[in-house]
Amino acid sequence: MRHKVKWWCSLSLVQHRTTVVFILFSLFPTLLGVYTQEHDFNMPHQEVELWARKIGNHIFHLSNAFALYNDIKDNFRTGEATLQENDGLQLVKEMTSDVTNMMKFKVDAVNRIMNVAEEASLDKYKQEEPVDYYNAKRLNPSPDIPQEAIDDKNYRNLSLLSNIHFDGIPINESVSSVHVPTNVYAKAPDVINAIRWSGRLDRTFKSNYELDPTLSWQYFGSSTGFLRQYPASEWVMDEKDPDLYDARLRSWYIQAASSPKDMVILLDVSGSMTGLRKEIAIHVVLNILETLNENDFVNIFNFSTETTELVSCFNDSLVQANMENIGEFKKALKTIETKEIANFSKALIKAFELLQRYNKSGQGSQCNQAIMLVTDGAPDNYEKIFSTYNWPHFQVRVFTYLIGREEKKKRDLSWMACANKGYFVQVTTLAEVREQVLRYIPVMARPMVMYQEDHHHIWTGVYADVADPKQIEWLWEVREGKRQRDRTENYQKLQKIVKDSSSPAIIDALRDKWQVENFLRYGEFSLSSRSIARIKAAKMRKMRGRRGAPGLKEGYRLMTSVAVPVFDRKKTSNITERVLVNESVWVLRKREMKTANLLGVAGTDVPIREIEKLVPPYKLGVNGYSFMVNSNGYVIYHPDLRPVFQDILKPNYNSVDFAEVELTDYENEARANDSELLELRKDLVEQNAAERMMSVKIHLDDMKRVVQRKQKYFAQKISGTPFSLGIAMPEGYGKYKVHGQIELTREIQDHRAGDVMNHFSTGNWTLHPDWVYCEYKYDQHQEDQSPEALINEFLSRAQKPNWKWRSTRTRPPPDPIMNQAQHKRWKPSMGSDERRDNYYCDKDLVQSLLFDARATNVYSRKVKIEDKIKDRNTSSQNFGITTAFVATRSGLTRWIDNPSESSSSNGNSKEPHFMKVHNRAIDEVWYKRAVDYYKEDQDAYVYSVPFDAATRDPDEVLVTATRAIFVEENDYRMAPAAVVGVTIKHRKFVDFFKNETYKCPSYPSRNSSCKKAKTCESKSLNCYLLDDNGFIIASENEDDTGKFFGTLEGTIMESLVQSEVYKKIQIFDYQAVCLDTQEKNSMASILTTPIQTLKWFASWVMGNVFWVLVKTQLYTLWDPNEAWAYAQGQWDPNAAPTDEVTYSKGPINYQSAFGEYQEMLPDEAGIPTEDTKHPELPDDIGDFPSLELAYINKTHPRPCDKTVYLYKLQSKKLKQDGLYKPVKGKLSNCHTNGCGRPFSVQKVISTNLILVAVNSLCPCESRKVDIEPVEVEHNETTSCNRLLMQHYRKRPQSCVNYHPDEHEIKLCGGAGSLGPSSVALLTLLLAHIYNSMMQS
Repeated sequence: MRHKVKWWCSLSLVQHRTTVVFILFSLFPTLLGVYTQEHDFNMPHQEVELWARKIGNHIFHLSNAFALYNDIKDNFRTGEATLQENDGLQLVKEMTSDVTNMMKFKVDAVNRIMNVAEEASLDKYKQEEPVDYYNAKRLNPSPDIPQEAIDDKNYRNLSLLSNIHFDGIPINESVSSVHVPTNVYAKAPDVINAIRWSGRLDRTFKSNYELDPTLSWQYFGSSTGFLRQYPASEWVMDEKDPDLYDARLRSWYIQAASSPKDMVILLDVSGSMTGLRKEIAIHVVLNILETLNENDFVNIFNFSTETTELVSCFNDSLVQANMENIGEFKKALKTIETKEIANFSKALIKAFELLQRYNKSGQGSQCNQAIMLVTDGAPDNYEKIFSTYNWPHFQVRVFTYLIGREEKKKRDLSWMACANKGYFVQVTTLAEVREQVLRYIPVMARPMVMYQEDHHHIWTGVYADVADPKQIEWLWEVREGKRQRDRTENYQKLQKIVKDSSSPAIIDALRDKWQVENFLRYGEFSLSSRSIARIKAAKMRKMRGRRGAPGLKEGYRLMTSVAVPVFDRKKTSNITERVLVNESVWVLRKREMKTANLLGVAGTDVPIREIEKLVPPYKLGVNGYSFMVNSNGYVIYHPDLRPVFQDILKPNYNSVDFAEVELTDYENEARANDSELLELRKDLVEQNAAERMMSVKIHLDDMKRVVQRKQKYFAQKISGTPFSLGIAMPEGYGKYKVHGQIELTREIQDHRAGDVMNHFSTGNWTLHPDWVYCEYKYDQHQEDQSPEALINEFLSRAQKPNWKWRSTRTRPPPDPIMNQAQHKRWKPSMGSDERRDNYYCDKDLVQSLLFDARATNVYSRKVKIEDKIKDRNTSSQNFGITTAFVATRSGLTRWIDNPSESSSSNGNSKEPHFMKVHNRAIDEVWYKRAVDYYKEDQDAYVYSVPFDAATRDPDEVLVTATRAIFVEENDYRMAPAAVVGVTIKHRKFVDFFKNETYKCPSYPSRNSSCKKAKTCESKSLNCYLLDDNGFIIASENEDDTGKFFGTLEGTIMESLVQSEVYKKIQIFDYQAVCLDTQEKNSMASILTTPIQTLKWFASWVMGNVFWVLVKTQLYTLWDPNEAWAYAQGQWDPNAAPTDEVTYSKGPINYQSAFGEYQEMLPDEAGIPTEDTKHPELPDDIGDFPSLELAYINKTHPRPCDKTVYLYKLQSKKLKQDGLYKPVKGKLSNCHTNGCGRPFSVQKVISTNLILVAVNSLCPCESRKVDIEPVEVEHNETTSCNRLLMQHYRKRPQSCVNYHPDEHEIKLCGGAGSLGPSSVALLTLLLAHIYNSMMQS
């Protein structure tokens, strides 16, 4: 520098030098500040390391002592627990054999129903004889119903007893009951006749139930519309809700009634199809879609001058008729427009060419093919087209639907149907649409009926036991209606406050748009963010509380069904037909004609829970699971099948593909179609025996945690069904299982052992609520049939003479045919003693339970837990441990409370005891995580807190710490036997955390002379305890508890990923639901005019029409929101009607701490965000509130893909030379003044935690790193590809679509008329309107 200065001699250079010096002096204070800030505060890396070590040591020894870890582990070892190798292939073969035998019993049961039904239909009855049956809607009238109504509606009394085998529903095992749909006239001659002869089925129903007590509901669905169901039960209906059930639209009926089909629907959208004709035509198409199932393929074409696909994505193709594709059709039907002139030639040629291409290429169903023509008339019969494309083989059936009353337009359409093995109907009113549409199903069934002996049974995919699949959409509209009513009530309260209140505080609150919005949502002012979060969390916990019943999947009973068609054995029938004598005179004539009638379908339900009983989880071990897949590759059951969103079934819950629930570790983009996964899927679809290894990603805790592991898969076919059963077991510890049992017989004979129940003498205990230890095959009508009560009862019985295990759950069924002689010898019912001896006990499970009970019998109330930790310092008394517990491989959970700390001991807790909620042993997340973490650190306790801890009462938040106990023979042969743990009061846990980190480790107390700047007590240092997935277990701010660290310190979290402290793992959710918002027109002021009054009157009349449409299942034609509002009697004649709305695709901008995975509630997400648009409040409060504030943002659910990045701690990266060392990092130049944020990370020994200390002096801007799933944005092409993508599938083996003599059947339809069903509906409509007028 000196050398260079010598040459600064010119004036200009001196000026430059002066400028530089001036700039340096100007920046000096800032630079000095940065230097002081970064160098005066050195990160206490050594202190952080010592804090983490001390915290880890302290809580490890205390938890070990309280949980009695060593005592329990020693008991397993001294009890001679051994290891056995898990032979997955042999295991799945045994399980498949049991499931196959059970399924055969169900098939035999429906075959017996079918045989008796076909025989009974041949019996001759006198038409005038009264019919004796129990109407499921008219059982046991309530005292509120007048006697006149009871007599008029034929109510009957029937003794009904609650039965646990039938989900606790009151039933009568002696008789069946009959359900007649709303749209079926119950007194029609054909309906009455079928009800009469089907009464003979009661005896068969009862005999089936005696032969197989695992049978669920048995039923016969008649082609006339009614359902006979056994055992008899009351059809529960809410007066305000519609009765949507029609057996003929259930998947078991439709699949059994006809073979799979390819279908093209041609919808006339020419200019003449307007008004009511258009609405009827749309409803015809909707009802046709309701008759399709996952084995069918379909497309809809609009035709006028040109023929185009209704859904542009489905261009020139047939798509599988699953719920998602059907939903696309329904959505598109709302947008059709009528115009121009219909070109029938183009439409028919398009349909025939598409069907021929699919038939020749091997695509589609490769069975039946049909064209459904919906029009208001055709100008010609187009014989040339049919002769060219369909004759002489008649591969395609043609069904025609004439919309309207014009008789002259019938001839050509009727000819089309009759000349092509189809059926013609004329539809004149909305009320008769369903009945007319359903007429095509018996025609498709004719070949099967004519073969007579060929009764192919079918198995459905999984479905929920709800009245009607369409109820999914209906219930969502009900939810939206409820939200709207709540907001309207709050709006009315707000109006009153504005009118009556003059308080300055209220005026200020009204000027705050966030306060106003919160009031409209929650009905209160001045709600804090925590208060709002608590309200929301309480709603979520209330939802989850409804899902805890045994066998329920998130509140719904899932099942599959087996069904078989029932044929009329008579080959001719007397047919009454209308004959046109001349242009104006019709006459009725009877004649005998050749027929092939479908009488109906017989079936029985198989609850998924009954299948899972035969695949007991304890045999698979922790983190092992079973699953079932059908021939379409759809999941029947799987642990990651999540059918429910916000307590309502998802739109495509029953068509979830196996490739959508198994996520391979190599999947880095949505729907990547991993080859290994698809090969396994193909084996399952083909029902091949399979054995494969895959690396997968498993998400836990509502998609907030993730585990990567290798799993071994085994699969076998279930004979006689389209299903394959598979099991998955973790590589490593999943290879082996702990074998330890107490032989009950020897234990009883050993007088020194005493009562076997002595093993349960200490502590509190419970059993896995969903596992079967012992059970009666018939309901004993006992008040308490919990697993604990049953095991107590059976262990008492086992100690008496003549005890038998009866541990064989299934056996091959007997001869399915029950002849008349067998019927005569049939015993009406079992006596109570016989029923009591008809039980099942799982010998292996019960004896393993006894072994585990003995090993864990350590929680004696006589010995204080504090005595076990005498060697610890006195501060342990205030550590806050409330409960010590252990859960075992056999489903046993036992615990003991610490009286000095347990929240449950004071009786003031609003929450149920932790162990009574989390009593599923190996299925609990804390159990699974402890076992998985054992490989990371065998000494570690795994800590967790509730994600919504910040919304709960701080005194009731608990920290859970769990540690796995393994039985080991060497470093490679090991298996988990149990998990021990403790629960700790979070507030005291945080106090302990602060007490340790607020003092220098080298000094004995916080009052020492150490620098506070070196501790977490300093304002310059923020300290956190994070778990292995990045969630905050403890911090200085209790509002942080349970939150993901990235939401507070996103930039630091990203640095931890870059430093390899955490690993970022992408997860895809292919079962996600996205909420589309409704675009609402701007509100305008509405003046009350005579015209407006007439409009409101018309709306009132239409409300009553909606009510009837809802009751008759026609509600889908109009906005179900309005139908619900009218049905609820909430319509206000003084209120302005709402604007029309349309749905727009896109996410809703709601903040959600809970997600779908925490069930995000629309309009209930907490504080409005800055992006939320609300009207600005006027300065003049008198002009407030505007009507616009009363409306919610309505939503509509649709299936979508979502993705999220989750995080996993890399413990090995924190080790150096076998010891955990601090990770030192710094965010450099993260602020405009050039300062940075150093941080220090240290693993807390013997835990899954890390201690993170972050310098807070530099005001760096931090990005938010969230773990809320976001929608995968597909462009139009990829979105269409997703809908069109068809993985490999196996067609149903049965296909009957041809009989050589079918041409002899001349019945091919006639004019639709206003029959008894329509008359009844119109009468109901008029009566309801009249009653409403009288009431008003």
